[in-house]
Amino acid sequence: MAETMLYGVGGRNLRAWSAKGESVRRAPAPAGLALSCERVSATLIVLVIASFVLWMQLSTYPNHDVAWILWGTREMLRGATFGRDIIEPNPPLAWYLSMPTTALAMWFHLPLDWTFRGAVAVAGACSAASLAWLAPRQRSFAGAIGLCAIAAVSLLLLPGREFGQREHLFAIATLPYLALAARWIDGSPSSRPVIRFLVGAFAGLGIALKPYFLVTPLAVELGLFIFSSRRPALVRAENLAIAVVCAIYAAWVVCFEKPYILEAAPLANEIYWSFNRPIARIIPPLILQLLVAAPPAIVAMRKRDAFGIISAFAWCGFAASYVIQHKGYGYHLLPVVIATFLLIGCVLTNVAVSRAVKIVAAGLAVIFSWPSFAPVVGWWQINRPGGQRAVEIERLLASIDHHATNGRFLAIAVHPYPSFPAAIYSSARYTARTNSQWFLPAVVQIRGHETSEYDASSIEQDAREFILHDLREKPDIVLIDTDSARHTVGSSKFDFLSFYREDAAFRALWSNYREIEPIDRYRQFVLVKGDAPTKPSGAAQ
Repeated sequence: MAETMLYGVGGRNLRAWSAKGESVRRAPAPAGLALSCERVSATLIVLVIASFVLWMQLSTYPNHDVAWILWGTREMLRGATFGRDIIEPNPPLAWYLSMPTTALAMWFHLPLDWTFRGAVAVAGACSAASLAWLAPRQRSFAGAIGLCAIAAVSLLLLPGREFGQREHLFAIATLPYLALAARWIDGSPSSRPVIRFLVGAFAGLGIALKPYFLVTPLAVELGLFIFSSRRPALVRAENLAIAVVCAIYAAWVVCFEKPYILEAAPLANEIYWSFNRPIARIIPPLILQLLVAAPPAIVAMRKRDAFGIISAFAWCGFAASYVIQHKGYGYHLLPVVIATFLLIGCVLTNVAVSRAVKIVAAGLAVIFSWPSFAPVVGWWQINRPGGQRAVEIERLLASIDHHATNGRFLAIAVHPYPSFPAAIYSSARYTARTNSQWFLPAVVQIRGHETSEYDASSIEQDAREFILHDLREKPDIVLIDTDSARHTVGSSKFDFLSFYREDAAFRALWSNYREIEPIDRYRQFVLVKGDAPTKPSGAAQ
């Protein structure tokens, strides 16, 4: 009976491993969240890392997707309707969550991203520090602090330009939940239902950001079913909190977000396929992660490292979410990369792991760090003050603010950049309802004979209707991106302007524009002064 209690449901698979492994002296489970030197030290180190990362983030312009959400949140606070005035394929939780920071920024006349990125840095620091407060007591003083530091670097520094993306928020929100789940494997679950419920609610907010994220708690439950020394009930405080948060959010969307369900979602469904990438481009980055993550995951299972085991199952959930989304974007893979570093960290900080194995894990970490952090270095080099991207954004902003005498601008592109972050830093109002010309990627692929499965006439009609809506707002300046392949798999030489000019209504509106000098690859067109409207009294400032 004792042996069954120790090994749980997966006992037959684990007895042989445990017989070969070294014994682990477990510290007794803490009675609560009492203050300790170890926890305070870990928290302080995490705060130092978070402060450094926040300085880096506030020295750069925000990610285009993050800027789009913050812009939309500001418009919603001013009365815009999500799903009609702000058209987006994803449901609106990210916009809801950013409302407090956006309102604070508007109140104090700060850039919208400053308060948001500050809040994300604080949340990430709390999440990383939670490993010292919630995870099982299986590590030495230095090991516990080291694992928190690795978590902080992974959660805060590793994202780089993806800081604040929904996958990043998801990883931050779920880490305390993973730490709590590990205690069931260790045999020392928290005795405070309130703490478990709050941790679950925090995780629920991250999981509800995208429906794909629900795979992760299912994977974690599978890990608990197989490895927990005391099989936990499925209905417990943290799971109940996740279910409550997700159910309330789903009910809210169904009851109060009818424009999104009836208008935006059908439009997104029509063309969302055009952003998919071939599976041959999606899988290789995941294979690299698997090759790095598998050895430390095996070590964690052999040594009964509770948090390592849970991290391995969470890795599987993150990977499934990445594949299901079928886009292959770097930020979709971000939770997987974070989990891989956590698994390596578990090996490096586990007192039961031999020195030889730790040396191998350290070498693996060094090798793996280069492809993982090289994008961060590249992001900083071009986005820091004086960097190439920062200078380009400043030139675009200067042109927009100079020519948008009546306070309106538009960008025609298949990518949210340069509309965002320009829209949250310019005094001019962005006139479109989408973060890019949504239908153009599908048009490019259909016109290039890369697909014939979809209704070309309907897609092209929607593309024309959207651009006509945007131009009827009479933007003072229109930027056109000449790279038609960015953010899609279509041709890089597709002429957006030639496509739109096939429509007589577009030609009539476009006759009021003349071309001026370009900025890098962006063509610029300005409204002839005689056709410009008077500046509205409610123009965005």
